[in-house]
Amino acid sequence: MTASITASAPLEAHNETLLARAAELEASWYTGPRLWFGTSGEPVTGSQTATYLETALALLDREGWEPGAFGLWEVLAGPIDLTGVSVSVLELVICAHTGASAAEPRLWDTIPGRTVDQVRALLLAGAAYARRYGPTDAAHH
Repeated sequence: MTASITASAPLEAHNETLLARAAELEASWYTGPRLWFGTSGEPVTGSQTATYLETALALLDREGWEPGAFGLWEVLAGPIDLTGVSVSVLELVICAHTGASAAEPRLWDTIPGRTVDQVRALLLAGAAYARRYGPTDAAHH
């Protein structure tokens, strides 16, 4: 684990070290192409995942973030396959950032002291990760 990532450091949406660490976690957590398949077993592309996370951010921005009332749980409630893959991508980002071995991204924003900028950074980092590392076509693997 790199020394530049700690639980107390601010999460940045475009942190190259963070994205690289998330890629290392993906390689060690998922044997085979599990990450990029939804709960139904259907493939999901990186672009679809990134667009879903960006749409979730737009919804959060439009409706206003209210921890525990309207946040990640609500904006990530959508098509089951996209939701599942998106939550897994966000878990990679959170764990790469904090060093945790697991995380529930839909509860991440309910932690006291969390800010809307941190929530936005998480969604943007997840979208950046999906665009960079996700498969490019739905017929992958």
